[in-house]
Amino acid sequence: MTSQTTTIPWNWTVLHGPLSPQRVSQEVTSVASRHHLHLVRIPNGLLLTEQGHDDDPLLRVGWRPHIPTAPDTLTHTVPADQFEILIHHQPTVATAAAELTKALNQALACFTPTEQEQISAAMPLLDRFTPDRSHLADWAIIVRDHYVENTLGLIQALIRAGVPAQWIYVLDKGDATLRRVRIHATLRQMGCTSGVLDNTTINAPYTHAADLAKARRSLDAFIDTAHQDNRRVMVIDDGGLIAQGYGRADATHRVDAAVELTVSGLKRIKDAGVDIPVFNLARSALKLRLGYAEIADSCLRRLRSLVPAIKMIGRPALVLGHGALGSRLSRALADQGCQVHVVDPDPLALIEAAEAGHTTHPTLTQALERVHPVVIAGTTGERALTEEALSLLPSGTFLAPFATADFSLLAEHPHAVQAETEVPGVGRRYLLSHGCEVTVLGNGRSLNLFEADAIPTQGYDAYRAGTLVAADALAARHEHLSARMHTELVDHIVRESGLYQAYYDTYLATEPSPTTLETPGRALANPVVGASACVVGYGKIGRLHAQILTEQGAELTVIDPKHQDLPKTYRSFPRGVDGLPPAVSSSIGLWSVCTPTTDHLPVLRSILAHDPQARVLLEKPACLGHEISDLQELLKTHPEARIVVTDQYRHARALDVLREVMDQFEPDSTPTHVAVTFVKDRSADIALGRFVDRSYGVLGYEWLHMITVLRSLLDEQAGAAYFATAPVDTDLLATYHEDLFVSALTERTHLTLPTGPLHIDLTSSIATPTLAVGRRTSPDASRPFTDRHRKATIHAGRTRFTVFFDPVALPGSEHLGLNRHLVQAERDGVILHEKVIDDSPLHTAVRDATTKLLGSGPMADPDLSSLHRISVIADLLRANQPFTRPAAVHG
Repeated sequence: MTSQTTTIPWNWTVLHGPLSPQRVSQEVTSVASRHHLHLVRIPNGLLLTEQGHDDDPLLRVGWRPHIPTAPDTLTHTVPADQFEILIHHQPTVATAAAELTKALNQALACFTPTEQEQISAAMPLLDRFTPDRSHLADWAIIVRDHYVENTLGLIQALIRAGVPAQWIYVLDKGDATLRRVRIHATLRQMGCTSGVLDNTTINAPYTHAADLAKARRSLDAFIDTAHQDNRRVMVIDDGGLIAQGYGRADATHRVDAAVELTVSGLKRIKDAGVDIPVFNLARSALKLRLGYAEIADSCLRRLRSLVPAIKMIGRPALVLGHGALGSRLSRALADQGCQVHVVDPDPLALIEAAEAGHTTHPTLTQALERVHPVVIAGTTGERALTEEALSLLPSGTFLAPFATADFSLLAEHPHAVQAETEVPGVGRRYLLSHGCEVTVLGNGRSLNLFEADAIPTQGYDAYRAGTLVAADALAARHEHLSARMHTELVDHIVRESGLYQAYYDTYLATEPSPTTLETPGRALANPVVGASACVVGYGKIGRLHAQILTEQGAELTVIDPKHQDLPKTYRSFPRGVDGLPPAVSSSIGLWSVCTPTTDHLPVLRSILAHDPQARVLLEKPACLGHEISDLQELLKTHPEARIVVTDQYRHARALDVLREVMDQFEPDSTPTHVAVTFVKDRSADIALGRFVDRSYGVLGYEWLHMITVLRSLLDEQAGAAYFATAPVDTDLLATYHEDLFVSALTERTHLTLPTGPLHIDLTSSIATPTLAVGRRTSPDASRPFTDRHRKATIHAGRTRFTVFFDPVALPGSEHLGLNRHLVQAERDGVILHEKVIDDSPLHTAVRDATTKLLGSGPMADPDLSSLHRISVIADLLRANQPFTRPAAVHG
């Protein structure tokens, strides 16, 4: 008899990564306990056996140091210790081995603490603008976005801001991003809920009904639980959830506010019956100016990486769409040396593309009849490839979808395709019915996200920081916001946060600011607190500056040689800058010059003589007209000084609201008439000895404010056309005054723009009040203009839009009150919209100026273009005055 020995096969699994022996031991111990196996420790490993059979192991786990693989983060973070882990088991314990392998793989999928720290450190602006406890801390947050590293950075910031991880629900949009598995595992490890709500499910709900129902059940439960915990719910999304009705007034599971991130999301929620405030980051200046450039860069880099064998330089590339992304991608391809052809049905887009130097076509069919592109890039988000155009595609063309729907025809019309072949890691190759072969790169979705994390973490740092700033502001204000899309307000919030200056200082300044990429920190505290500030001139405006600076926490000194009764609440001296004790003048870190205009330049000279690096806030106008060149020379000889001229109406919140209302009621119309009127009877003030500006007359009081208001209401093209129109070519209607030079003035400018004619009226008076006659249609027209009113009116389409600045008079001689303004829209005699805005532009302007002055980032010299214009007008008026006064003596 011959004996036979049966060899039991062993199965092997090898894992690699930064998993410590201690963590491996924890998982093995847990498996052993569940399966009632005995644990035996050996050098660099563990054995699992049946009880009493230590010499017959069923599962062996061993480890040894491993040479690190390539870094698996954008920041090239290499974990300190990596191991190779061997799992060796018999078939009888296959279930236990599978559980152990799954647990170790899940642990390996998570970003290590070091990797998570580096992801956060690579986004210094996001870290800097994360408050220690934000208004979001009492909310539940649903974030739906791509699973890329900068999204993980945003979630880290939300948790640092005080939002408990259990109240953060993160949803992947379904793109095949490179590290989606790792991000999902890390989010769950952090304590967040992580799931998927695919864009395909959102766009085709009927064919993906089961997936949508599953996602909605989970979301419904999250929203309900949050509301039961007295938490409001905010969605940061691309319209996917709001399109499902979560923002409707009658929604059973209703969210309370939303931040919209993408243009495709705006399209989704257009007809969703939104009844909540939505902050529109998709069309914000932040995304348009900073975000799309980074997106376009990532698109081009991903395209080039997928076709390394293809020559691009000198060859034709066709871009579908010339919007925010398409225009930037076209420019980037042209910079690479491609012949760029642009397809867009919009004539204005074609004009822009042609003037940028690209060849243009209104349809894809016409383009393909004229050119054989090596690559066609889709950026429209709409079905751009038609059956007619499909038949014209040349063989060998690469189709690069940077928006989901552009090439959807190939998937939706199989009769147009003879055969298709997947090219792993690249895309899908199609043999078309007319015999040519084309390749769709990626998986038909955003190519820059196909098996990539293409947008640089630092490149999206500002956008993620702005998202957090906007979300925090939305949480703070949502009860007072109307249920609609807010764009101008978002721009205002982000601009006033200081993010743009911080972005410049961090990434672009020649000399980096103290908050560098290597040492991210929290948002800077108010720099005025504890600063030694001096207000020069204690008239009406000087008192206001003193009040604002004191409110900001400054240690205040007041000087004025013309006032002997200076306040005892501040350190005060009845003398000029040169008369200050050296110990006082040397301690001043911030100066505010509120003297009459004739004294501005001499005072500034004295300040800079004491401190060539002085920080100075100048009230407007900066100087007299004949002193502009002297002021510019003074600034040139003191390059280390920092000077800001107060421009309070540039910060007027009412103007932001006015633009929002215009977008709401006349979104497709351009202004045909803009009128700005600032009237105040200053006769009584002048009789009491208040400063009289005889150099500029009426121009020296409010005209600069009026130009600022006008600038904010005109687009860039119209603004440039206005300033290019010489005053001598306008209609000037002046009221001359023997004591005041010119006491009233109207400037009428007629512009011919590509969008049509535009008429501009600027009117101001400082003397005799004007009476209102005829039909009264505005608050101010309900009574005589007794002493003061300020307003701007725009005619666009069929609607007249008006902003009434403080003081606003109501019927019955009532006033709205201090720092309260009114925005009104009227059509055919019917008031369509009326809103009161509480805001102090002067407070905002001074706070903004002091932040810049006491900061360290680069500063441009004051913009003197408006001052130069009123100086030219004053000279023109002086040359035509009907009577002669003694010439002013300068010097």
